[in-house]
Order: sequence, then structure tokens, then C-alpha cells
Amino acid sequence: MRSLILTYAEMLLARGIAILGSFGVAILTARMLGPAERGRYYYIVTLAAIGMQLASLGIHSSNTYLIARTPALRAQIMANSGWIALVGGLAAAAGVLLFDLAIGEPEQNVLLIVVVLTLTPSLLLFLYLSNVAVALNRPRTFNGLIVLNSVFAIGAALLAAYPTPSLSGFLIAAVAASLIACIVAWFVLARDVKIPVAFDRPLFYLGIAFALRAHVATLLGFFMARMSVVVLRQYGGFSELGYWSVAAQIADALLILPATICLLLFPALVRVEGKARKDHYYAALLQITLLMVAVCVASALVAKPAITIVFGAAYEPAVAIILALLPGVFFIGVGSAASQFLSANGFPWSQVVAWLVGACLQGLLSVVLFRSAGVVGLAWIQSACAGFVCIWLLLISLRSARADGH
Repeated sequence: MRSLILTYAEMLLARGIAILGSFGVAILTARMLGPAERGRYYYIVTLAAIGMQLASLGIHSSNTYLIARTPALRAQIMANSGWIALVGGLAAAAGVLLFDLAIGEPEQNVLLIVVVLTLTPSLLLFLYLSNVAVALNRPRTFNGLIVLNSVFAIGAALLAAYPTPSLSGFLIAAVAASLIACIVAWFVLARDVKIPVAFDRPLFYLGIAFALRAHVATLLGFFMARMSVVVLRQYGGFSELGYWSVAAQIADALLILPATICLLLFPALVRVEGKARKDHYYAALLQITLLMVAVCVASALVAKPAITIVFGAAYEPAVAIILALLPGVFFIGVGSAASQFLSANGFPWSQVVAWLVGACLQGLLSVVLFRSAGVVGLAWIQSACAGFVCIWLLLISLRSARADGH
């Protein structure tokens, strides 16, 4: 037990350091670009993140599942991951650029296109590689990679801030940091194995059935978290998007804690069955629930002074947004434990349906109510729909756990 506690503590510490890096970038871009340009920066980075999620195909989940069971598959899985990141990442990036052109004003330029086309595959490859470290039960390698990724990001942003900060400089810095992180991660994980060049189709097909269900659920969850960005791009302004970006950055940071626990929880649940899996899940669910209560209450108390002091008085409108997002942060954190249990149990389609219904509900309410509810209303809608999905996942996971325990 002590070893497990230390592992969690080390990963949480590493994630905490990573949060400092992402917040450092957020603070620099917010203060030096202003709300409107910060909104543009966040929107472009979000386009790349959407492309990453589209192209991932859930392969990081199946990679974790396959390597946890058969570590010898690492070399070929890394090769496949590299090909999928490159080809799938470029295709998805092109798709989101076409989507942006269709919904927005014709503001695309060469830099935006190059940033999205480069950042999407690199973000995807780093996601794959960091999950390989977890699957190999090498949490310290994972910790080191995410800390280095954070250091590269803040270091590149600092270089971009001087002598003259600009939107293009910060975007180029984000791309450079991501590429360097991928190169380092690849060499660390490939150090003691020979990575083949060819793509292994049978191995890809072996994991794709599991991966696609995980992909759809993860993609829908990501769309729920980023849907408001698209709605604001279409119906609002970049200043509102700038306020939203600060609140969303805080919400994402708060979710690092349950995400870290669940990152270790999934392979642990895969390795056990029956009553042992149920007991492990119940313990993790209780821990995450108590943790999220404490985190969300503390965050609500310090939200206003923290935002106005750290990001500046110009971002005070973000306070109401983060307060409205906090219930959703709680529900997503708790729901993530249920989601990991269901994934370890074979990923039932009912889990996918929960996210599908939640995403459709949020999309409909966001578009219909935006004019009257505004940007804060979008945050409340997001939280309510996260609660809907959380309750659905809890019900089916508890029913499945009871069946496992008999």
C-alpha cells in the first residue's frame, strides 16, 4: 500500500509541476496579448487539440490495455503510434481547418495553417508515448516526460515574450515545445528496443475494436469540454473567448488530480478481476469523490482573488465562468473513476451512449440558449450536462460492480 501511495504522490507532484508550466504559458499570453488576442491563441491551440482527439482513434487506450497484458508489444506499438500520429494527425488537422473556414470569418493565414498542421500530430504522438510509459508500469518515466513537456512549454513561451510579444511568436513557441517533447519522449522509450519501420496492421486491428469505443467516448467528452469554444467562435467574440480560456484553463488544471489517479487506476483494474476489481473501484471512487469536493470548494473560495491577481483585473469576467464550471469539474472527476472501471470491464456500449446523449444535449442547449444565457450560461449548461453523464456512468458502473462481486 505504501508503494502505491508513493506512486500516486509522485505522479501528483509531477502533474502539479506540469500545471505550473501550463499556467505560466496562460499567464504570459493573457497579460501580454490581452483578452482578444489571448482568445485567438486559445482558439488556434484548441483547433489542434480537437484534431488530436479526432485522430487518436482511442489508440492510447488500446495501447495501454495491450502493453499492460503483453509488454513485448512495445516496439511495434510505438511504430504504429508514430504512423498514426503522422498520417492521422495531418488528416485531422486538415479537417478542423476546413471546419474553421466553414463556420468563421475568412481569417485563416499561413501561420495558423502551419501551426495546426504541425501541432496536431505532435500533440497526438506525445499522448501515445506518455501512455506507453504508464502501460509499462514506469510512472517515473511518465512523470519525467510530462515535467519536461511543461518546462519546454514555459521556456519557449518566455523566449517568445521578449523582446516583443506577439500572437505568432507564442504560437511558434507552442509548436517548437511540443516537437521537442516528442523527440525526447521517443528516445527515452525506444532506448532499449529496436523500433520497426513498417506499420503492423494485424496489431492495429487487434486493438481497434476496444479502441474505437474508447475513442468515441473520449472524443464526446472532449467535445463537451470544448464545445463552448466553437459556440463562442460562431456567436460571440474573441474577448469572451479570452475570458472563457482563463476559466477553462483553471478547470482543466483541477481535473489533473482525478486524471492522474485514473491513469494508474485503469491498468490496475485490467490486471484484476471479480471482487478484487470491485473493491479497488469502490476505494478509488470514494477517494476521488472526497478529493473533488475539497478541490471544488477551495477553488470557489479563492477564484476571484486568484484570477484578478494572477491574470489581471481585465479578466475579472472569468470569475463567474469558473464558478459555473466548478460543478462540472466535480462531476467529470467522479465520472472518470466510473469510466475507468467500465473500460476495464470491456467498455460496454452503454458507456458510449451516455457520452453521446450528454454531448448532443449540451450542443442543443448551448446553441438554443446562448443568446439569452450568455457565456456564463454556457458554463452552467456544460456543468449540468456533465452531471447528467456522471450519474449515468455511476449507475451502470455500480450495477456492473455488484455483478462482478458475486
